[in-house]
Amino acid sequence: MANKKLTKKQEKFVDLMVYQDYNQTKCAHLAGYENPTVSATRLLNYKEYGHVQEKIRQFKAIQRTKNEITYEGIAKKLGEIRDVALADGSYGPAVTAEIARAKLAGLMVDRKELKIHKIDSMSRNQLEIRLKELVQEHQIVLGSAEEVKEVEEEKVSLVQKDLEESLREEIVEETLNTEEYAKALDPDSLEDNLPEE
Repeated sequence: MANKKLTKKQEKFVDLMVYQDYNQTKCAHLAGYENPTVSATRLLNYKEYGHVQEKIRQFKAIQRTKNEITYEGIAKKLGEIRDVALADGSYGPAVTAEIARAKLAGLMVDRKELKIHKIDSMSRNQLEIRLKELVQEHQIVLGSAEEVKEVEEEKVSLVQKDLEESLREEIVEETLNTEEYAKALDPDSLEDNLPEE
């Protein structure tokens, strides 16, 4: 079957499958098949069309080789980019291309260090110091449940006192405003405030 020649429609189908971004039905339709869905399925799956399938595999392998990324290809391309950038007087891109070539060759390595503090590697003294730092930083109260309850009650009573004080001030202001309003409405005080004729 490998010696079997492709028909014109099969050649067109193979070319479309390899070089175009179409699905198999569209390739069969463009190749001129009357029932493209059935024809494409047969061409790609049936043993009697093994020569078509083999030709597709061969062309795809050639295509992959053409587009293959190799060390030499990348190094060459980066060298060309560097040379063009230098000729234009663009030193920044030239340096960037040269750095990329050096990294590609393994001559330069981006080095990043991550420091992770693990409890397992800390001594007891280091743990106690770190714990104290965290307690102070986040204002954490440590102690028994009774002590925590007392602290919470103190906080609540302080907040309550602040609220009561604010309310007293508002009540006093409200009372003063009401007295001034009442005085303004008092007919005796109105006569006192009228201009003399």
